[in-house]
Amino acid sequence: MRVVSALLLAVAIQLADGFQIINRLATPQASSVSLKMTEHKDANFAAQEISSDQQRRTLIQQVARSVVAVPILGYSSSASAAIDVSSLPQVTHKVFMDIRISRRDGTFYVKRPENVEDPTDEPIYAHLVLGLYGNVAPNCVQQFLKYVDVPFDLDNPNPSYSTTRFSTLDTESGLLIGGISGLDVTTLAGGNVLQYKGKVIPAKLWLENTKKEEGTPPPVPHGRKGLLTHRNLDLTPSFGVTTRGSSSLDSSHTVFGCVLEDTNGFLEKVIDIPAMTSDGIVTKTSDEPVNVGGGTAVASSLFTAQRRVFRDAAKTFGDSRLDRLPDGKLLRRIEVTQVGSL
Repeated sequence: MRVVSALLLAVAIQLADGFQIINRLATPQASSVSLKMTEHKDANFAAQEISSDQQRRTLIQQVARSVVAVPILGYSSSASAAIDVSSLPQVTHKVFMDIRISRRDGTFYVKRPENVEDPTDEPIYAHLVLGLYGNVAPNCVQQFLKYVDVPFDLDNPNPSYSTTRFSTLDTESGLLIGGISGLDVTTLAGGNVLQYKGKVIPAKLWLENTKKEEGTPPPVPHGRKGLLTHRNLDLTPSFGVTTRGSSSLDSSHTVFGCVLEDTNGFLEKVIDIPAMTSDGIVTKTSDEPVNVGGGTAVASSLFTAQRRVFRDAAKTFGDSRLDRLPDGKLLRRIEVTQVGSL
């Protein structure tokens, strides 16, 4: 029904434009304006006419998008409108992730039909295809791929994104944050290293070269849903996925990829999961920023930015105590069950 409505709206737009052109050509004023445009005698009037037409068509296109409201390739704005894929950077690598969301009690096991008390409270399974921007953020992509195709070794396990858990959905920025379970920052001989199941791994920041050569694509802003990003001062291979646009992340994070496919609407479902804010309030996340402490939006943004700086600094120095404080902690288990290159 939505598609039919969109087609009818498109036909109406074309007919309206046709009648408008005929009416303008039929009036002396339109002929005069056309002649003046040709002779460049009244460029200002012509520019105003063209600008008015463009604004009208832009408004109609926005209405048409809201009528269809079908997300494409896992991208959508707050109105679930499709984003033009042609505006995205070139994808150099593709990775898939299989993800599951638990029941309210944190379980995934299969229940007999007669034991299902609430059909809406069943595990959710999703399949994501991620595209990486190797030309825009080569260092981030290189570091990310190190944890993708990791051979399974029961006796000598290595960290892999196949054990990732998404535990936080930041209520201020809408960033879904995931990290490898059991991988932490620790201090050894005065320096910071990663520790995983008794194994020590060198820790390296995912910083990109600020002196880029001519022709290198500029950094991607956090202006849309489904972008992969990494916090610049984070020594761990944790990464985030934007659930909405948030320019506040541009100064502290680097975009290195995007979600190309989102089977079963994972990003739509995750924003409906209740979360615990830093104030200890259990709430559902939404597209609207949550004010901290009942203050203004500006005060909330400043508080969140300061808190992020202190947490980044503490983690860089190996102090993970602040990470234990709930800040958008999701009240469901969200785990990656399988990951690999495509």
